Amino acid sequence: MSEQVSRRTALKAVGMGVAALAVGAGPGAGVATAARGRLTADDLRTALGGKVLFPGDPDYDAERAGFNTLFQQSPNAIVLAQTPQDVATAVRIGGGTGWPIAVQATGHGICVPADGALLINMREMNGVAVDTAARTARISGGARWSDVLAVAAPAGLLPPVGSTSDVGATGYATGGGVPVLGRTYGFASDRVRSIELVTPDGRLRCLTPQRESDLFWAVRGGGSNFGAVTSFEIDLLPAATVYGGGLVFPAAASAQAYRGYVEWTKTASDRITSVASFIRTPTSQVLRIEVVYVGSATDGAAEIAPLRALNPVSDSVTDVPIAQLDTIFNVPTKPTANLVESGLIGTLDAAGVEVVLNAVGFGAALPSGVAEIRHMGGAFSRPPAAPSAIGNRDAQYLVFLSNTVPQPDAAGSIEQAQQTILTNLAPVLTGRTVPTFLGTVDTSVAAVRSAYTDSDWNRLLSLKHAYDPANRFRINHNIR
Repeated sequence: MSEQVSRRTALKAVGMGVAALAVGAGPGAGVATAARGRLTADDLRTALGGKVLFPGDPDYDAERAGFNTLFQQSPNAIVLAQTPQDVATAVRIGGGTGWPIAVQATGHGICVPADGALLINMREMNGVAVDTAARTARISGGARWSDVLAVAAPAGLLPPVGSTSDVGATGYATGGGVPVLGRTYGFASDRVRSIELVTPDGRLRCLTPQRESDLFWAVRGGGSNFGAVTSFEIDLLPAATVYGGGLVFPAAASAQAYRGYVEWTKTASDRITSVASFIRTPTSQVLRIEVVYVGSATDGAAEIAPLRALNPVSDSVTDVPIAQLDTIFNVPTKPTANLVESGLIGTLDAAGVEVVLNAVGFGAALPSGVAEIRHMGGAFSRPPAAPSAIGNRDAQYLVFLSNTVPQPDAAGSIEQAQQTILTNLAPVLTGRTVPTFLGTVDTSVAAVRSAYTDSDWNRLLSLKHAYDPANRFRINHNIR
């Protein structure tokens, strides 16, 4: 299959549950074919024993499943990795079979089904070790942020987690990660100190700013394109509580409230991170402004006073222990079929605000779901101490669209609605996004490239060719 696959073809394939985009030809496809047969599935069983599942084995269906049920995967084999050595063995043998290699912890970020691939499931590698003195955590490749919070919160330390701790920490951090404290602390990838990575040649490498610095740069933004992350070390943030919650406005007051919100963001301090969400359900339409302030309740209340002056009908903003951070956003944790899209906004003047309201406000007929406008800037805009592949830092807002797909044949109409929103938002969009928020079917070269600056993309291509010339790691938003 050509890599120039249209979004519509990709979506149709997802909706039908067929193996499109999974093992399509890319750089090195001929090499993979030539390599086929040197090693076999039997070699996997010999090396890893009961840690390998094949179609028809008990637990195969459970272990191939991901959080986004829109994708039904059919890997040739699944390795239930328990150690970095298991991962290295799987990558080495998988490369010898000629199969592409996919990595999964929770399956929140699936964009290409692992059909015909070797799927390395790391969910059992969920260990977390916190160094309270250094304020760091060593996080295994399959851990969720909830695993990290469980260990860090009792010590009064907070990882740079997003709006839900149910997601895998590794995929989030290597995609950039947009924390709920991001305007104060930057992208999650900015806080990564070191990475343990199995590269496509089966080698286990330690990446730091001083050691394997090219890969350390690339993996923080390039995700699984360069191998399988078996663990990483990240800074934790001193905070026992935050001042956070939601302010809710009915549909009739939403336009005026959103105008007031945007005006407020222009003077908001870097100690507060916020998002305005236009939420549609079959029974209600509300604007919910969620805020997280790093500091005292008194200072936080002063910071959001202009938002409270907009007269919300509900106000849950209060002191929140960091162990209960998920209660601020209440993101569903039950697996579901979902389509997402995103884009970055440079700035918003009065005319731009009306563009947003016309595109996602409640005057527009849109399917059930959420249209978020996240406030960026602050520490998001500042380069990290160790450079990474996360660029496009000049945007002041990020648009994130998320819609549940009630049945597969509805995927096409929902994707069309999302594209209509992005088209209507075009006057304020920069044409770029961040890797964490690449869309569910944004797998074309042009779509993936939009998550990077031109210079970063060219460097990523060069490193991809150097470390993965056969493009074994292509079950992802592929750099090819």
